[in-house]
Amino acid sequence: MTVYYTTAPVQSELWTKKILYEFYNLRAPDFFKNENGKPYLAGNPLSFNLSHSGNLTALAIAQEEIGLDVQLRDDRPRAAILRRLTPAERQEDFFKVWTAKESYIKYRGQTLAALFNKLTFKRDTLFLNGNPLSETLCFSELEGCTVCICTRTPHSARFVKV
Repeated sequence: MTVYYTTAPVQSELWTKKILYEFYNLRAPDFFKNENGKPYLAGNPLSFNLSHSGNLTALAIAQEEIGLDVQLRDDRPRAAILRRLTPAERQEDFFKVWTAKESYIKYRGQTLAALFNKLTFKRDTLFLNGNPLSETLCFSELEGCTVCICTRTPHSARFVKV
């Protein structure tokens, strides 16, 4: 899996198309969206997910379903979000908790409202309704942001600045 990133201002859809063309030779790909708005490429084995925070925009591309979230570490957790975390989660690194939950929700193509309260995070493991998930979370730090990638199978991420 590869994560392409930039700190320059970009228009997300155009930048995604540029990356798909330059690195995967996909000319003018058509994006479709699932019922919750998650974009995908019909008839193509590539999966992608985009996230941005602060000046960082990142695009993860893999040969399997993927979820990506980035969160600028300068942002202070909002009290409303902290109240939604369990007492044990409040003892964890907030940015890992948040990006783990977001990347899994995006991996599933779901919404925060549908899954957030069913997920808990403890010691780098994400649980759904109290059961550990079989999906893999890959954490990194990049340009002052915490990055979490969620996939079905373990992968190491290659980061490419564009």
